[in-house]
This record gives sequence, C-alpha cells and structure tokens, in this order.
Amino acid sequence: MHYDVFISYSRRDTKIADAICDALKEAGISFFIDKEGISAGANFPEVLASTIDSATVFLLLAGENAYKSKFTKAEILYAFNHKRSGCIVPYLIDDTPMPSDLEFLLGNVNWLYSSKCPVSSLPAEIRKALDNPDSGTIAGRKVRKKWYLWLILPVVLAAAAGVAYMMHNEAIAEAKKDKALLDRQHYEQYFHEADSLIKAADAMSREANTLETTGLQIEALHAAEAALDHADSLRAIHSGGEHLVYFNMDRSATQKQIDVRLDSMMTVWKEYAMDSWNLYRITLSKSDAQSTLDCIEYALAIKPDAELEAIKSKLTK
Repeated sequence: MHYDVFISYSRRDTKIADAICDALKEAGISFFIDKEGISAGANFPEVLASTIDSATVFLLLAGENAYKSKFTKAEILYAFNHKRSGCIVPYLIDDTPMPSDLEFLLGNVNWLYSSKCPVSSLPAEIRKALDNPDSGTIAGRKVRKKWYLWLILPVVLAAAAGVAYMMHNEAIAEAKKDKALLDRQHYEQYFHEADSLIKAADAMSREANTLETTGLQIEALHAAEAALDHADSLRAIHSGGEHLVYFNMDRSATQKQIDVRLDSMMTVWKEYAMDSWNLYRITLSKSDAQSTLDCIEYALAIKPDAELEAIKSKLTK
C-alpha cells in the first residue's frame, strides 16, 4: 500500500505524533505510523524497508526520545540510503542537540523547527516535498549534470569566424577541468558518506540488544564499502591525466575500519551458527535447526563461507 508520509517517532512522543496525524488527515495527506509496534516474530529489516519504501516522504519527529530509540536510528539509516534527501523531513520537536552520527546522515536535508513551524503549518511543508519527489540526493550522491555542454554552441558559431579550432581546444580543456572539480566533490563526498555509515553502524552496535539491528549494521558497512568503490571509479576515470592529483585520498584506512567490523561480526555469527549446529545434531529439534539457519543467514550476509553453505544445504534438503 502506498502512503504519502512515513512517520518515524518515539512512543514517548505520542502526544505530538497524534496531533501531526490529525493535521495530515485534515489536509488529505495519507500516512503510516506504527501504533502497535513490530511483532517479536517479524523480520525487522523487511518490515522497516517495506513501510518506508511505500511512502513518498520520510518524516522524523526528532528529539531527545527519538535519539535514544534504536528503532528510530535504524529507520533513519534505511531512509538515508533509499530515499532522496528532498523527501526526508526532520521535524525538531525539542532543543536536544542531535547526536553526531545522525547529524552526519541528515546534514544535507532541510530541518524544520517546531518553534518556527507549528504542527498546523507542517502539512504545507510536507506538500512541498510531495509535489517534488525527485529533488535532492540519495545517500548524499548527486546526479552529475553536464552543464558544461553549452560550450559546444559557441565553438560551432566560432567556426564560421575562422577561430573554431582554438576555441574548441579551450572549451574542451575548460570542460575537463570543470568535470574534474565536480568529480572531486563527489569523490570526497563518498569518503564522508563511508565514514558516516561506519559511525551509524557503531551506534547501533552499542545498543543493549543488537540482535534486532544486526542486519542493518551489515547493510551500513556494505554500503560504506560501496561508497569507497564509487570513489575508486571516479579516480580511475582520471588516472593518467593531469587532474589525478585531485583524487589522492587514502582508501586503505577506511577500508580497514570496515573489514575489522565485518570480520568481528563474522566471527561472532559463525560461532553462534556452529554452536547451534552442534546442538541440533544432538537434539534434532526443529527450533535448533531454525536457530542454526538464522545464524548462518546473518554470517553469509557478511561474506561467503563454504563450511556454513554446506551446513545450510544439509538443513534445507
């Protein structure tokens, strides 16, 4: 089912959430808000993804209570990676400073302050995002627009005046430089994105019960690695050229941070899987078999492992 707005909030902020729901309903804006919570047996990442994906706008009721909620942090991370920044709307409902890891993720979106934008005015702001759903970036990545192509027209006109060759060369040189500078901005942004995703994964790992956010930690770290791959692709475009000096950031340190975290998680989940497997071989119970498969799924989401693949094959025959 499609919704105009997904509302991310802490249950402790139910009073203002209800007021916002009333305002959106009156304005004819459909919304999803989790009133009952996600059931204990549900696949947390799957429920989170489907509900956020079904909405055009992600509305965060940002405040002290939301900052302490592991569910809210998970929702923000998913929205950052899958929705355009123009459709992410943080609505600050109190003066509590935003934690640094969330501020990293939400630094390139427009914040609304309840002190300046009362609940009654919020539907109008939401409507702006609904009317322009393709605005902004996804995970900080902008689509590069080749604005420098307008230089082709002066080159063609200059050809009639006998100076086309000179202006053509100048235009190409200028366009290459402009493209290199624009690519450098994105190159550096990919590194910042990787850092912010690592911070987000670390923040989730510090929660008292990390089982529910394990899948999201893995997703964040793989997204960080993908950001570094994008940076490498931009560097490769300019390798051997005069502008390569713009692309000199060291990937190895950031990659090491990712590898250390993934290796640590892999060790833990493989140990869990092997312990569950050994227990299943004694009990032959369905619950122990399922526990083994659950642990194997988490481990294989991190990286391939032949031993775990073999056990999985035995359990799913």
